[in-house]
Amino acid sequence: MNNQPIAAPATIIGAQPLEATEAQKRLALGLISTCHTLNHLQYSITAVIFPVMMKELGFGLLQLGVLSAISNFVGQGLQVIYGFLTGFLKRTVVLGIGNAIVGVSAIAQYFVGSYPQLLAARVVIDAGSSPQHPLGASVLSRYFPRARGWALTFHHSAGSLGSFMGPALASIALLYMGWKTAFVVFGIPSLVMGLTLFMVRDHAAAPDETKGRKANFQANLDAYRLCLKNRNILFTSLVLMVGAAGRGTGINIAYLVPFFMDRFGITASAGGLVLTVLQGAGLVGPLAIASFSDRFGRRALVTQATLLLSAIMSVWLAHHTSLGPLFYLNLILYGAVVEARGSLTQTMISDFARDELTDAAFSIYYFVGCISGPIWTLIVGYVMEHHGFTAAFYVAASTYIGGMVLLTFVKEK
Repeated sequence: MNNQPIAAPATIIGAQPLEATEAQKRLALGLISTCHTLNHLQYSITAVIFPVMMKELGFGLLQLGVLSAISNFVGQGLQVIYGFLTGFLKRTVVLGIGNAIVGVSAIAQYFVGSYPQLLAARVVIDAGSSPQHPLGASVLSRYFPRARGWALTFHHSAGSLGSFMGPALASIALLYMGWKTAFVVFGIPSLVMGLTLFMVRDHAAAPDETKGRKANFQANLDAYRLCLKNRNILFTSLVLMVGAAGRGTGINIAYLVPFFMDRFGITASAGGLVLTVLQGAGLVGPLAIASFSDRFGRRALVTQATLLLSAIMSVWLAHHTSLGPLFYLNLILYGAVVEARGSLTQTMISDFARDELTDAAFSIYYFVGCISGPIWTLIVGYVMEHHGFTAAFYVAASTYIGGMVLLTFVKEK
């Protein structure tokens, strides 16, 4: 396998894009990142709202894991297709449609009256959010060719901001309204921002209009083939895949609030506020770690260090018996290092692939890296249900060691 940055085949390079103005770049970064914030907000509010719904709709922890796993599996699985669609549709149009679907589906949760209906609504929400990661990253990497790492980390951190705000906002909302009304309140901004995305011009290189649709499809297929032959892209994607947490959603959102409620005897709203501490660390920590990796230059080594710390912090978290200072220190360190893996590996992908291949590279990365999230959610949920929370944290901790091993196969210049 080749581990050098890969150039595009001649067929993939169509009409070259016009250089975006600074105002257009700022508009694109602002709107796309805001949509990413709202996408993560839709997930993170469920950390507080779902425990409230569980008794009313009659489902338990295992069913909660199934709900998260199935909906996430649909959303993560669809991420692989967008490298093909960009040969026929504008990236920003696909992003706008997807975010509008998220908003409409989130509002529709007002009418949910059973577990199957909730599952259906969450599946549609995840399907609508699926283009956000690969296409958002691809558009921004092309808008900011000289500041790609910063732009991608900003986009990643915008999602972390949504994860940070969600539990606190949901906790506050539940003090004044029911969960059905809360879903409507949080769904409206996603719908509005999805429609606003149609204002963003796609300055990425467009397909060559002198060639037929078949030729453009073949060009996109060639891009996937070249990316799959690149060792660095594959192993970096696998690093994101093997870790149980750290994608912004998954086991942290699904299970930490129930863990806090069970271990410390607090309410769902209080658990949501405690989770906000972790999410805040997950917002600041990755930015600081990514900035250090830019100066240090060896991202793979930095990522290995964060994975080792993730394992240690996961084990430590399982043994707290009270909400003392050491618990909050553990929570902050856990959030900082677990969430850093996403921004680090995302920037590594942008280092390894040429501009013309970013659609395919990010589609592969997010598909391979995130498709395991639902599986880990099910596994951890099963372990929690049958063996308790402590055993589940040990299982999660072991997954980060596998990521450290995989990084030994990544060869940076």
